Amino acid sequence: MSCSILVVDDIAANRNLLGATLEPKGYEVLLASNGAAALKVAARARPNLILMDVNMPEMDGYEACRQLKGMPGLAEIPVIFITANDDPDSLVKGFQAGGVDYITKPFKAEEVLMRVETHVRIHTLTSAVESSNQELALKNSELLTEVERRKQAEAKANEANEAKSRFLSFISHEMRSPLNAIIGFSEELVDGLTDETLAQSRDDATRIRSAGGHLLGLINNLLDLSKIEAGKMPLNLEEFALIPLVVELGKDVEPLVRRNGNKLTVQSNDEIGIVRADATKLKQILMNLISNAGKFTQNGAITLSFREPADGDVKRFEIAVTDTGIGMTGDQMQRLFQPYQQATDTTAQQYGGTGLGLAISRQFCRLMGGDLAVTSELGKGSTFAVILPFQVGKTSE
Repeated sequence: MSCSILVVDDIAANRNLLGATLEPKGYEVLLASNGAAALKVAARARPNLILMDVNMPEMDGYEACRQLKGMPGLAEIPVIFITANDDPDSLVKGFQAGGVDYITKPFKAEEVLMRVETHVRIHTLTSAVESSNQELALKNSELLTEVERRKQAEAKANEANEAKSRFLSFISHEMRSPLNAIIGFSEELVDGLTDETLAQSRDDATRIRSAGGHLLGLINNLLDLSKIEAGKMPLNLEEFALIPLVVELGKDVEPLVRRNGNKLTVQSNDEIGIVRADATKLKQILMNLISNAGKFTQNGAITLSFREPADGDVKRFEIAVTDTGIGMTGDQMQRLFQPYQQATDTTAQQYGGTGLGLAISRQFCRLMGGDLAVTSELGKGSTFAVILPFQVGKTSE
């Protein structure tokens, strides 16, 4: 980019000499014969530097410089005075007027070029720094605006999520009571209808009980999810023998597993003894996993196994639920633990379900300092592994 220098002198010979000195070095030279003309040229061309004679008629160099410094957009242009007045008072007066340097007459071409080059470089660097500072200030302002916008959006999202959680909790509690009543009355009907002639009524009552139980399960899942999202899901920690708890659970769910012709096997491990965890949530996790395994497996095998992973500083145990069902692809496993999602839309249509069970199960595991992992092969089956510390809420020695 070319650099322009405004030469201001009332003597034409001085202007021409300075122009002849500067132009061979690539500078664009602008000329003015007095202070008033210099201000007009500066306003129009905005030069990179001004060489200003001091002693000029009508408006001397000091006054021209003072006026220049008061003009918008021109105050930062460096002014070098060229004068024969080299006494201290003249130098001070020039600096007070806004000058940055002095060249004394008669001047030497080398000195003019060195001082011009130095102050042009300083002015260029200063302008670049100021431009960068302005850009930085603008970016900072935009960043602060964006941060504030995101804070407001986050606050609104949190408020909406809190409102949703309160709504789900309210609706769940409101629906639980009548559903429990429906289930209770249907159980009484089933127990009371023993005559063979009342078989159809007994079947109808059984369906009512089953549908009510299903709806109650959905409501409990919604309530659990809302508590998890609100960070209000408590843990009821206790010490218990792990293997007996899982074996007993296996007996409870065996009729559910047999519906699709499946066989449930619990492979005991006597080395795993007492653990500290939330037993109710652990049973809910395993119930979800076994229920899913039974739903997606036909005439196959479902196996519960135990082991102690050797990796990590914290002593952990693992309960694996393995099935020989339909299995999944890698892409399907990616969406598996998202609330309201199932492996595929086709799976949801064919097998039903809301997709809440696995999401809640993983959150329960993580609340207890563990995780829920999955491995699967399409067409061959899946394994869901519940991994928890032996002592939830305590640091292993």
